[in-house]
Order: sequence, then C-alpha cells, then structure tokens
Amino acid sequence: MLSGFIAVGLLSCSKETVDSAGRDVALNIIRTGVWEKATKTVSGNTDAGLNITTQLLDDDQTMNFDKDGRAWVKTEGATTQTSYSYSMPTNRKMIFDGTEYSIEESIVQSITTLTLINVTGPVRTQLVIKRKR
Repeated sequence: MLSGFIAVGLLSCSKETVDSAGRDVALNIIRTGVWEKATKTVSGNTDAGLNITTQLLDDDQTMNFDKDGRAWVKTEGATTQTSYSYSMPTNRKMIFDGTEYSIEESIVQSITTLTLINVTGPVRTQLVIKRKR
C-alpha cells in the first residue's frame, strides 16, 4: 500500500518538478569536490590553426564549482583567483563561460569526468573536466 502512495506521488509530479530535481542533484554532484584537470579542444574549423587543444588549468591549479555561479580556479600558494561563469538550466545543459554545452555524462550518483560538448555549424568544442581522485 505504501508503494502505491509513493507511485501516485511520483506520477503526480510535473515534468518541470522532476527536471528541476534532476538539475539540483546534478549541480550538487558537480559542486562537490575538487576538479584538477580541464582540457578544451576545438575542431572542425576550416582554418587548421583554429583547431587547438588548450589546458585550462596548470599543474598547480584546481577548479571548484561554487554556488555563486562561478567556477573558481585556485592556484596553489596564490592569494588571487580567477573564475569562469557557469549555470545549469537543465541536468543535461551547462552554460560555461558564456557558451552553452550539452553534458555527455548521465549524472546520477557521482562522476569523475565532466564532458561538455558544443557544436556550432562544423565547429565542435569539447571541454573535459576531471575530478581529483
């Protein structure tokens, strides 16, 4: 009988409520812990010089996704920090530094790698952010 009440309760949730709960869970998972590596790869440009791979974090840097909507880059031993803006309109989309990306992973329990993909015409931008183990 209890399972019947739970089923009715879940069925009565709107899609918006379920999506919002999924987004909140995904945000909490991303905000937990320290990210130690971030690689940005751009491919598909007709100008080969624009197809590049860049390390967003140096060896002495880490990144934390904070509740203030900033991904803070912390450098070991430094007092100043830099940051990127971010938001998650859904559990499958992230806007990072002004660009909207699809999240490749299904964020259910926890993740060690966050892969973000943006495709604009022939150009594909991929961000791979790895958590400290």
